[in-house]
Amino acid sequence: MRAGIALRKSAGVANPQPAVTGRSRPSLMAKMREIWTICSRAQAAAHHYEVLKPLSDQELAARGLTRADLPRAAFRKLTGTP
Repeated sequence: MRAGIALRKSAGVANPQPAVTGRSRPSLMAKMREIWTICSRAQAAAHHYEVLKPLSDQELAARGLTRADLPRAAFRKLTGTP
């Protein structure tokens, strides 16, 4: 067996066949969906940051934030943590 290929004998001739490893690889569509989700979340986080950035210190304080908290707030939006 070499690098994920099992050799099976069929009528005396070795034919390379994909080995059955019990693990399935994600499909191309699943990978594309994951990339789309990551990009969407990053865009939402960037938008959240851009909405908060022009607010005054008083408006940020009303939301429980300081100007130094803006990157952290955007990162929380990206990761989905509260």
